Amino acid sequence: MSSAPDSTISNSGMDDKGTCIKGQNVGKIFGEVIALEGATFSVPQRGFASVLGPSGCGKSTLLRLVAGLDTHSGSLTIHGKEISGPSEDVGMMFQKPTLLPWKTAIENVLLPTQIQRRVGQSDRDKGMDLLQLVGLEGFQFAYPRHLSGGMQQRVALARLLMTGASVLLLDEPFGALDEFTRERLNLELLRIHATMNATTMFVTHNISEAIFLSDEVLVMTPRPGRLAQVINVPFEHPRKISLTRTKEFNDMVFAVREILGADQ
Repeated sequence: MSSAPDSTISNSGMDDKGTCIKGQNVGKIFGEVIALEGATFSVPQRGFASVLGPSGCGKSTLLRLVAGLDTHSGSLTIHGKEISGPSEDVGMMFQKPTLLPWKTAIENVLLPTQIQRRVGQSDRDKGMDLLQLVGLEGFQFAYPRHLSGGMQQRVALARLLMTGASVLLLDEPFGALDEFTRERLNLELLRIHATMNATTMFVTHNISEAIFLSDEVLVMTPRPGRLAQVINVPFEHPRKISLTRTKEFNDMVFAVREILGADQ
C-alpha cells in the first residue's frame, strides 16, 4: 500500500498528554446489530479529527456516543471524565441546519442562550459577532427562507459556537451542499477553528474533505463498524484549496482509499 508522505498511521491515536477525547474499546450494539466495535482513539486538546468511512460504518454512531446521546460499552471520556449523558461542554451540528423558519438569523443563533436564561445585550452582541465570524454580516435579520443552503449552515454553525462548548461535533454538516459551497465552508471552518479554543470531531464520507480539514483522520470500515486506522495529517496550517492539487495530498488520498477499499 502506498503511504502518505510524512504521515503516521496507527491504531490508537495519541497518549494521555493533552488529550481531550479518548476512547478505549468503544462499542455499540442495537438489538442484534453491531453498529460499532472495539474503537480505540484519542483526540488532543484543540485538535481537529475527522471520522471517515462509507455509509453504515458507525461514523454517526460514534459521534452520538461522544455527545452522550446513547450508551456505550468500553471507556469513552472527555477531559478524563467518563461520558454518561449530554453535557453543556459538548455541542453538535447536523447535516440539516434545523433553523426555526419564523425566527431571524440572530434569533436562531441566540436560541441556546434563550433556552437557559433571559437574553441580554451582551448575548446579542456575541451573537452578532459570531454571525460576522461565519461571514454573515448584514444578514442578521434575514429569515431562513431568504438564505441559501450554505448561508443557513453558517447560521447553524454560529448557533453551535454560541453554546460556548469546548467540544464541537459536526455530523456531515456540508454533505448536502454543492462542491463550490462546500469548499468555501471548509475554508471558513478551518479559519473559525483556528480562532476558537475548541476540540472538533467532524463526520464525513469525503476523503479529500477529511484530509484537508483534519489533524488526524479516523478511518472506519463497515459491518461491523470498526476503526481501521488513525492517520495523522502532516500538512501545516493555515491551509489553502491549492493544497488539494499537490502530489503529497493526493498520495494521502490514495493511501486512505486503499484502507477503505478501492471501490469505496
